[in-house]
Amino acid sequence: MSVEVLSKNTADVFNAIIRKPNWDKLVLQEAIQKVLLQARDSVSSPEAYLESLIGNVTFQYAYTNASLSFLSECIEEEKFVSPESFQEILANVPTHVRESNFLAENMPRFKEIVYRGSSFEEQVVHAQGIYFHSKFVNDLLVEFIGTFLHPENRSFMGNFMEYASQVVVDTVMHYSQTYASHMLDELNSLNSTKEESSSLV
Repeated sequence: MSVEVLSKNTADVFNAIIRKPNWDKLVLQEAIQKVLLQARDSVSSPEAYLESLIGNVTFQYAYTNASLSFLSECIEEEKFVSPESFQEILANVPTHVRESNFLAENMPRFKEIVYRGSSFEEQVVHAQGIYFHSKFVNDLLVEFIGTFLHPENRSFMGNFMEYASQVVVDTVMHYSQTYASHMLDELNSLNSTKEESSSLV
């Protein structure tokens, strides 16, 4: 089958995912505010908050790597495993990160991106944006794999086995990033609209 068919099938899965209630803009916005509030409350200074955001971005990156590696293996071996096996892999990510040099190796790269801001406030806003983009990418990816593994979807998802694993992984990651960016843009415009309406006299 052509890459166009793969692209269409992948888009169909993502369109179904973002129609779920947990991807509603207002639900996401509320969840974001809750996460940021908890993150701020758990540290003693603004600097520590920024550092924790960068650490969280690095953790999301670890989850994404584990998910992509898992998906690639499924495609290569042309087999569906149980959703529980995937959940187990995700559950082991924090241990793997703690027991390896993952944070030390990857955090500097994310720090470099965040510290480009000209002021501390700018860096915090930038870090929050990067964190939620990486979180959305990862959450979408996890939901895609959950859909892929669901027993009722196997006849449709079997089509993905007809492609090289790298082609599938690249396509799925492209859609995860595109939808995550779109979601963030929508939330930012929602926030802008709210700020404008609250400042009306």
